[in-house]
Amino acid sequence: MAMAECRIVSWNVNGIRACLKKGFKTWLQESQPDIICLQESRALPEQLSEEDQDFPGYQCTWHPAERKGYSGVMTLYKEEPQRIKIGLGKKEFDIEGRCLETEFADFTLFNVYVPNGGRDLSRVDYKCKFYDTLLKRAKKLMKEGRHVLITGDWNTCHQEIDLARPKANIKNTGFLPEERAWIDKFIKSGLVDSFRQQYPELGDAYTWWSQRGGARQKNVGWRLDYFLANEASQPYIQDNIIHAQTMGSDHCPIELVWKK
Repeated sequence: MAMAECRIVSWNVNGIRACLKKGFKTWLQESQPDIICLQESRALPEQLSEEDQDFPGYQCTWHPAERKGYSGVMTLYKEEPQRIKIGLGKKEFDIEGRCLETEFADFTLFNVYVPNGGRDLSRVDYKCKFYDTLLKRAKKLMKEGRHVLITGDWNTCHQEIDLARPKANIKNTGFLPEERAWIDKFIKSGLVDSFRQQYPELGDAYTWWSQRGGARQKNVGWRLDYFLANEASQPYIQDNIIHAQTMGSDHCPIELVWKK
């Protein structure tokens, strides 16, 4: 069944168990999005009590990492998807719980937690391979005529406007030229950075802040969380919102409003 209006939220919760203790269920009850994509859940379902696993009004699909306390994505939805695909079909990524694909009547939604390249840059190549695998899957669906939405923690700032201190971070993962080039590849393939499309010159719009040095209070941040959507879907995207005042994680939620 197609949804006349659908509010989709994406949020890296930096540990679902910790976020639950910081009021996640209160936020969920008050916000009531139709679909919620969570990243860095860092838990197996059996590590949560039955009460903590119960999200009233929602069903939930988990894709945890094999390693406890690490990575993982969860997608919550009010309306059951027509199809669910867990992982990208490559063991090197799927053991880390980095992608959930849910197909609804109007669009296919990817919930992704892109790997961090590492302080020593040792995982940059792995990260780029993940981008490559994800892009191939998205291009296949777009070729089939599907509307494609990819959301989550991309762990990369695309342009200088997307972080507070670009010059200081040019050699750090998250703003390396080779990482940013992959965002270019997604865009050249027919996907659009939905927030930046709507707000091309809006600066100081960040979704992650270091937990050191009062970075969030000073708004010294990075925009790491994105919705990328195929060009043909743009007429149906009514709004893009960064909920910078919502606490509970070192990231904040982002929201896309779809109306058809």
